[in-house]
Amino acid sequence: MLTEWLTILRDIGNAIYELFVMPGDFVLSWFVVQAPVVASGLGIDSDHSAFMMRAVLSLLIWCLLAVAVWKLVRLWQYIARIISAAIRTVFFRISQAMRGLKTRLVCKFRQLVPRRRSSSANAFSEVDLNDLDLAVLRYAVVRGPGFAISAPELAEQFTLRPAQVIRSLVKLQNNKMLDYVIGSTDGFDNYRLTKSGAVFMAMWQQPRA
Repeated sequence: MLTEWLTILRDIGNAIYELFVMPGDFVLSWFVVQAPVVASGLGIDSDHSAFMMRAVLSLLIWCLLAVAVWKLVRLWQYIARIISAAIRTVFFRISQAMRGLKTRLVCKFRQLVPRRRSSSANAFSEVDLNDLDLAVLRYAVVRGPGFAISAPELAEQFTLRPAQVIRSLVKLQNNKMLDYVIGSTDGFDNYRLTKSGAVFMAMWQQPRA
């Protein structure tokens, strides 16, 4: 059993050695064929010299092969980085062109679609409001959208009768600038400013600003 294992190990060692000296054997065989006189003068035919020369030459060849493989790997990494950078550049250019095209299409579409602000301005310009109506809206803006206003409060503020203020409140409510609020003040309905009323006052005050 031990002898068999020793034989196997010896065969493995011989195979490794033959594989190691294979490059040296190839070069020496080629050299002997090409220059037999010089090879004979160098003593390559001698077994001992041939063994040493095969080992040294094989070691040198394997080292050169390792260096060549390392150089090839470095070259491949460099080429891969260049290719990757080129691909990223191409994709960036394409995405940039797509974003530019999208922006131009959006601008063209916006030119075709009428602006909502202009239509709102036209609608508001058709509302016939007097000075009292504007004063009521201005007061509602000052109070804020979350606060309610009522006829008695406005009458006291403007030194008017509640009946006069009620007509203005009803007109503004019909034009969607004021809205009802649950509850009452001294028997009169409460109102609050709507978004339309706030937009109207903002547009009304804008030219004056």
